Amino acid sequence: MKLVPFGNTGEQVSEFCLGTMMFGARCDEAEADRILSAALERGVNFVDTAAMYAGGATEEILGRLLCGRRDRVFLATKVHRGLDSASILTSIDESLARLQTDAVDLYLLHWPLPGMRPVEIMAALAQVVAAGKARYVGCSNFPAWLLAHCNASAAEHGWPRLVNNQVAYNLFERGIEVEILRFTVSSNWSRSCWR
Repeated sequence: MKLVPFGNTGEQVSEFCLGTMMFGARCDEAEADRILSAALERGVNFVDTAAMYAGGATEEILGRLLCGRRDRVFLATKVHRGLDSASILTSIDESLARLQTDAVDLYLLHWPLPGMRPVEIMAALAQVVAAGKARYVGCSNFPAWLLAHCNASAAEHGWPRLVNNQVAYNLFERGIEVEILRFTVSSNWSRSCWR
């Protein structure tokens, strides 16, 4: 499996990321173990999950399956509750408990929401990183302007920046070509998080 740089973090992640959305939903724990084991054997080290998948069951299954293998994985999960400070701080603790780990490698804002406050959000994510609960923070499904706005707030206050934007990009979903691809090229961002 080819490893690629994860943005400007200095991390190397597998070119393919194992998404676990179906663990506990369409496949049971035994099947999830078979899938995870096959991925790890083939050099995949990047695993993505979210608290909202299967009502938290996906994180619970993944937590059990990663026992003894956590050091082999660059693990990402996503904020489940709202995008206010209290929700971000509560969500990370709940995810860490389900995942049976002290920290995730990447903590993502899952979707932008109307009325969200970027400065409050970035301050809360900075607390998560400062507490050692996540090594990096990022986002998923953000338009380029909102990502730039969040990172401008982070730069202004000396907080960790969002290091990625996980977005859909395939033969049918090509909307990111309008602005996000241009932003990544002009910002020298990694493309390792497209799915």
